[in-house]
Amino acid sequence: MASLFRRKKQPQTEEERLFSEYRKLEKRTQALSNGIKSWKASQLNLCKGQNKMSSCLKQVSKISLDPSALTRCVDLITTQRHKMLDDVRLTTQASMQRLHSLFNNMNGATKKRAQAKSEADNLKKKVDKYYNQYPIPIEKYKNAVKLHKEATERHSKAHDNLLNDLRCISKGKYDFFEPCLESLLLAQLTYYKRVWKTLEPAIQEVESTETLSTAANMERLKSLSIVTGPQNNLKARMLSRKSVKAPNPKN
Repeated sequence: MASLFRRKKQPQTEEERLFSEYRKLEKRTQALSNGIKSWKASQLNLCKGQNKMSSCLKQVSKISLDPSALTRCVDLITTQRHKMLDDVRLTTQASMQRLHSLFNNMNGATKKRAQAKSEADNLKKKVDKYYNQYPIPIEKYKNAVKLHKEATERHSKAHDNLLNDLRCISKGKYDFFEPCLESLLLAQLTYYKRVWKTLEPAIQEVESTETLSTAANMERLKSLSIVTGPQNNLKARMLSRKSVKAPNPKN
């Protein structure tokens, strides 16, 4: 029975539908822009970490693999990563900035229409006020009617322009986003392709040398110990103390 008295949802008008799509587009564009900024920051942090690792390897004097080869690869990868970030900045991010400027213009047009509507309503009240007076102030009434007509025309023009702009955004949003996302993916694919070309000679060089397997290296690392000298003696004394039982206070 409750379903019989449930109020039916009124269908959206064209203006409501266009504004709903516009708000969703604005929100998703902001989320995409924030995601790209976070991704770029993580890429820059990765560059810093790799450069720090390569500088540490340069200080290692005895190692089975040549650290200079790794540092050269890291430098080349860092260069390619910066090229990728520049490509994203010039294509996807630049397009997002233009879209943000469009959102600012649309929000300004929405406020302008609201101001025109408020002005027309206030003038309508003034027209009604003069009309209900007795005797009617003819000059004031005619002037109020003229101003109200001009305000109504401004509001109608602002309303029509806003709806036309919303229709253009609704129709062209996919045509706008498609090349933006394609450029973002293309920049990353180009980067990985360049990185593979950079690392391929180094990978072949490593595979050609006689090195331990990953499993053997893991076993080797587990057995490593750097506790020597006085520290080792301190560790032995601590273990011997644990093996001695504490004296009984009753004895």
